[in-house]
Amino acid sequence: MPSFLVNARSYTTFASIQEELTLEPNQNYWFDLSYLGCLNVMGARASEFLQGQLSCDLREVTQNQMRQGAMCNLKGRVMALLDVIDWQGLHLILPNDLLAATQISLSKTAMFSQVKLAPSTTYQPFGFYLKNREDFIPFEAQLPDEPHHVVQHETYCCYHLGAGFYIFLLDKSDANAITNTFIHRGQWRGSLAWHALQLQQSRIEIYPESRGLFLPHRLRLDLSGYLNFNKGCYKGQEIVARMHYRAKRTHALKQVTLQMNEPPQSGQRLMDDDGAEIGERIDFCPIGNDRYLCVDSIIC
Repeated sequence: MPSFLVNARSYTTFASIQEELTLEPNQNYWFDLSYLGCLNVMGARASEFLQGQLSCDLREVTQNQMRQGAMCNLKGRVMALLDVIDWQGLHLILPNDLLAATQISLSKTAMFSQVKLAPSTTYQPFGFYLKNREDFIPFEAQLPDEPHHVVQHETYCCYHLGAGFYIFLLDKSDANAITNTFIHRGQWRGSLAWHALQLQQSRIEIYPESRGLFLPHRLRLDLSGYLNFNKGCYKGQEIVARMHYRAKRTHALKQVTLQMNEPPQSGQRLMDDDGAEIGERIDFCPIGNDRYLCVDSIIC
């Protein structure tokens, strides 16, 4: 299938970019999210272990509610953004190109908690954009309206990111039938279209190239539910808290559309006309004809 690179990550398309990004207002859409993977976290103390590793509060993760969190290094810089769900055990949903490095990092302390980590080969992730409740919905699922709420079934799990965007985890035996239904209806899209739609919501991604570059507040994770300041200690927590309570400068995420001969890169420094740094490029997506939708972190 055709694909486009964002940094070194491959995002899929099944038609031209213009066709992929054109969505009918009264139709629901199903998205290939094969760039995402699932890391199983197993053991009686799995939740307690993750509580000391991630920026979200694992006590808030239930069968009816998921949480999004950051894994930081000791300097407080973001190594991965991931979704935490409790469906037949705890799972971390994150890009495949960060999965191995995340597993290695977590494994250094997991052994002390008698926790095991292993990639899942059972489930396949898909994106779903709900625009019309009268249109086709997979499994006729009763989708939650509230962000972070979860619907579970024996063969699938679905959670709401907000603004009508859902992630489904399916047993691979069910994936083809659902996908074929959307293909026949002309409502099947690749992960590039999903990525563009997420950037329009200022939902950014971390890449191997940007791993360890950004402090959470540069990504405004303090405003998007990734950070919990009441949960206690986790790796990098002291730096993150200091930035939250004592930082004199703030940052804002800004969406810009640029015409560029060369693709942008995450982590690029942004300068004003006088050569002073005004921010960093966080994420981007090609949208056709050498045009890019970019999300930048700008110093306020």
